[in-house]
Amino acid sequence: MALWDIFHTLWHPGGFGRIAHSVFQVVWGATKRVLPSHTRHLAGPFGILGTVMLWTGLVVVGWTLVYLPHMQQGFYFGSALRPEESSDVLAALYLSLVTVATLGFGDITPADPALRLLTPFEALLGFVLLTAAISWILQVYPALGRRRSIAKRLDILQSSHSTDVVAGGEPSIVSRMLDAVTEGVIQAETDLMQYAESYYFVEEEEELSLAATLPYALELADAGKRSPSQEVRLSAAMLAAAVDSLALRLDHAYLKTGSAAPDVLASYSADHGFVPHAG
Repeated sequence: MALWDIFHTLWHPGGFGRIAHSVFQVVWGATKRVLPSHTRHLAGPFGILGTVMLWTGLVVVGWTLVYLPHMQQGFYFGSALRPEESSDVLAALYLSLVTVATLGFGDITPADPALRLLTPFEALLGFVLLTAAISWILQVYPALGRRRSIAKRLDILQSSHSTDVVAGGEPSIVSRMLDAVTEGVIQAETDLMQYAESYYFVEEEEELSLAATLPYALELADAGKRSPSQEVRLSAAMLAAAVDSLALRLDHAYLKTGSAAPDVLASYSADHGFVPHAG
């Protein structure tokens, strides 16, 4: 179960393992309903931590059950240990913990040939768990950086009241500006497809939150559609299509509103603790 979930969460394109998904949903619900609102940004990191701990627990318990039937006859015990004073369950759990942690104290060693082959495999799983945790962090945080980048761009455009420029500005400049926003929105959707858990990472600063700034992309698209320039209208239509596609993915995977893009984006903002600015 743990290995299957690791594969789907970290290495399967567009995947999100059921265990990881469940952990993130529980943490997300807790940060929204139980913990103070200012702790919502901890949902993502706590989700990763809780998932890795659960993966580790599954591996430890699973191997404990493998060792348990063989504790009396299948292992050698060091002279400092007194197996008769501890239960087989505790001894098997202890062996599983030190093996998955790759500590290898050597006070309990396998005597059965089959167990001699199996025990190093658990140590290998310990390396897999460590590698998975590091890989996960190295994968998801660059995606969050790209998401914050497009959010900051939208925030700057909004603070500059760019809709008037989009509607009647120099076509070549406006078109490039809209295309840059479109590229960022497409990248955000691609990252969300690849790293579904990134949805549960919440930015503390509103100007860095895509949930808070994405509604302005629709305002830019609407302004561009009013431009007399065909080039600008095309760029605006592409931006609107990119935002609609991202909104559809957000609604299908997380929000479940069944609404049009503007309402989905409003729900996205509210789910992350923000209120979109009025146009």
